[in-house]
Amino acid sequence: MNKLLNKCLKRGPRTNNRGIALLIVLLVTALLIALIFEFSYATRISVNSAINFRDSQRAYFLARAGVYAFIRYTDMLTQNIPQHEWGVVPLISEADTQVRIMWEDEAGKISIPIVVQGNDAYKRLQQLFDIKDVSQDVLDNKIVEKKYFYLPTELHQVMSDEEYAKVKDFLTVAPILKININTASLEVLQVLCRSLGKDDSVAGLIVNRRNDQPFTSTSEITNMPGMEPLVASYLDVTSNTYKVYSYATVGGYTRQVEAIILRGNPVPLYWRAL
Repeated sequence: MNKLLNKCLKRGPRTNNRGIALLIVLLVTALLIALIFEFSYATRISVNSAINFRDSQRAYFLARAGVYAFIRYTDMLTQNIPQHEWGVVPLISEADTQVRIMWEDEAGKISIPIVVQGNDAYKRLQQLFDIKDVSQDVLDNKIVEKKYFYLPTELHQVMSDEEYAKVKDFLTVAPILKININTASLEVLQVLCRSLGKDDSVAGLIVNRRNDQPFTSTSEITNMPGMEPLVASYLDVTSNTYKVYSYATVGGYTRQVEAIILRGNPVPLYWRAL
């Protein structure tokens, strides 16, 4: 009996490791589940980021494609999409994508690449400021001092927001020699007449005539009753220079591009992403 008791005492108390093993298994399982969820979340984030980047890039290049579509199909698009209105480009819009363009005729605006005292750009700005009630001090003390303009938006640097908003739609820095009689606004035609020493009645005659039927040849301008020959020499019936705004939507992304294009030139004269 003593021998058996001594043997049991030497072995010590019996322990049960099942509880510890189960706890370790549960901890490892929880850790693995957390890692799986973290990996899954990171994967979803990466996939969504890749999709967003893809859609953003597609929208950007489709917006640029809208500009090139306008270059290639200028006549068709200007006939089907009115000036200053957004229109869908059916050639490249499909399924989840939509490309829209808006165009402006730069030949229907007042050209001001260089403004110095007494030149044509100065005289026309002088008349435009009078029509739109903008202080002439801005012209004489700020615009003439700057002199060279490479973008119309540079005027905003020397004009207040209110002043710039009044005149921005009538100005371009493109080297326009003749104003398009069919697309020029009444204000631009008035500016032209006044800068040539004529009254606004000639501009009114032009607008009334083109509302009935657009001019198709320069002879129609010179033969129009009441038209001053001097005014007619500064007018044309077509344009070669346009400003194009193109935007594309892919998924939830929209990208917009602005460009100046010259008819017959396969590459924009200027473009920027907005």
